[in-house]
Amino acid sequence: MLIYLVLLLLLISICYVFRNQIREAWSTIADKTNRLFGYHLLPTNAGSFESDIEDGLTSSQFDLTTNLDEEDSRAGLKDKEEILRIMKRQNVSFDEARLIRQQKILKKNNIDPITGLPLDPKFVQF
Repeated sequence: MLIYLVLLLLLISICYVFRNQIREAWSTIADKTNRLFGYHLLPTNAGSFESDIEDGLTSSQFDLTTNLDEEDSRAGLKDKEEILRIMKRQNVSFDEARLIRQQKILKKNNIDPITGLPLDPKFVQF
């Protein structure tokens, strides 16, 4: 009986020493499980242009360093998760991912992504 008590105290002390690592591991496991079932947590911070640049969401055509230089107070890029997802799935650059996202939005709104004209048959152009 004494050996069980010693093992229990040893286990409790090990858990106490490594409590931060255990907490992070459980948090990671819970997050992956939630994502597996389609549940995504809302972002807790508004984001920033610095984090967008660190994530690779800048290019010569869409330069975010000027926003940092001018101390822009806005929260950063909108819908950056979708752009990152396109970049990862289709293995494209930031500019190409932005173009794919914009074309998808245009198609969803019944607009030709190449010409920018509505696809509505009632549309009259002069």
